[in-house]
Amino acid sequence: MSRLAGVAALSVLTLVVTGSPAHAAPLLSRDPVAVVYARDHALHLLNGGATDDDLQARTTKLAASAWGFFRGTSPLYYRDLGELPASAYATAGGDVWITGDAHLENTGADRGADGTAQYQLTDTDDAWRGSWTWELRREAVSLVLAERAGGRSAAKITTDLNTLVAEYAQWIAKFHGTDDELTYRLVKSTSSNLTEDLIDASASDKRSDLLAKWTSGGLFKSDPELQAVPAATRTQLVNAVAAYRTTASTPLSASAATVKDVRRRLGAGTGSLGRYRWYVLVEGATTSASDDVLLELKQQVDPAPKPLAPSATTLTGGQRPALALRWLVAQSDPLAGWASVGTTPVLVREKSPFAEDLSIDDLDSSTVWDDSVRDVARLLAAAHSRADQDLAGTGLAYSADAAIDGAITSVSGLQAETRAFATGYADQVTSDWQAYVTAKNAGRPLF
Repeated sequence: MSRLAGVAALSVLTLVVTGSPAHAAPLLSRDPVAVVYARDHALHLLNGGATDDDLQARTTKLAASAWGFFRGTSPLYYRDLGELPASAYATAGGDVWITGDAHLENTGADRGADGTAQYQLTDTDDAWRGSWTWELRREAVSLVLAERAGGRSAAKITTDLNTLVAEYAQWIAKFHGTDDELTYRLVKSTSSNLTEDLIDASASDKRSDLLAKWTSGGLFKSDPELQAVPAATRTQLVNAVAAYRTTASTPLSASAATVKDVRRRLGAGTGSLGRYRWYVLVEGATTSASDDVLLELKQQVDPAPKPLAPSATTLTGGQRPALALRWLVAQSDPLAGWASVGTTPVLVREKSPFAEDLSIDDLDSSTVWDDSVRDVARLLAAAHSRADQDLAGTGLAYSADAAIDGAITSVSGLQAETRAFATGYADQVTSDWQAYVTAKNAGRPLF
């Protein structure tokens, strides 16, 4: 397809999902509620109903807003990409590592492996190899939905979409031909006002505060969000931590990985609600409770982009998102690794005491929007550029940044295409969310 034809096709999408003109033929042939049900029902069956409490909570979060619905339904987005016209710029860089679930709230501040607070991508549960355009488009849709939720005008949304694309293209070009992406990170001196505030908050956070929230005397507190587990599950978690500890990039010693207490965590996340999520408190460097480490073990399933490129990588289970985190994020969590709890594959990460997530509610002015969009675009560009031939194990034998830079033959053309897709698909998301709310109110089974 020519670039002109690609833009035209995406303009048709905009017309279709906004309902004008009335005679336009629909491009999407699916019932969104049925697609979401199929994914969630499969999880219900996989876990034998044991996580239905979280699946029920998930229905409430999905029904709360169009933004929440989009956050929690990445498989629907990728299903639709398979039916919609591909980007006219997807001529190269079609096989790079992506996070798989790009949206504004999957970024935040944390301390890097070297102890420096930084602003970074935070979620690789859906990481997979695919086209950079899938990720850029998803981030753009999230931007439209978040700005509409905040009452931003169409003109301002257009400006920010253009900024997202231009900044992404500019930094891809900067990384092309250098290895700068390997060390690039957003720290206090290189970030915008809002992300600088998040970085400052992360830098001032204390381990003692997180431990005080969840634990007392080296054991978990009684809390409605923490559920005791059967003895058999505890044994499986102890075994999982023992197997996991050497998979981390900075392995825990056997003594540091000594399990002190375990719980199942309830109600966390949106897209991952309905998966098992366990908290395991381990000893840490000393026998003092002050340096205990809280590990999070999250059940892994097939990532949302996989149906579009089913054979892109052979990495499975928790190993896939753990390695992707190392490749996509500079100075990422040194304790990220993988294991299985019984037969359930899990990603293991530290529940960081220093994490400060971005909330779209914090984006409250044009200046904050513009600067934050630039920061997010830079993170995506750096991530897509990092995970290629420069890093062992990625499976990519070429320069991702060179390929993407070569594919972006017209920044203005990519901006026009991305605007058409993002605004049109955001309308589709809103319609899908409304259908989900109707189904929920009618008592239709949702998982």
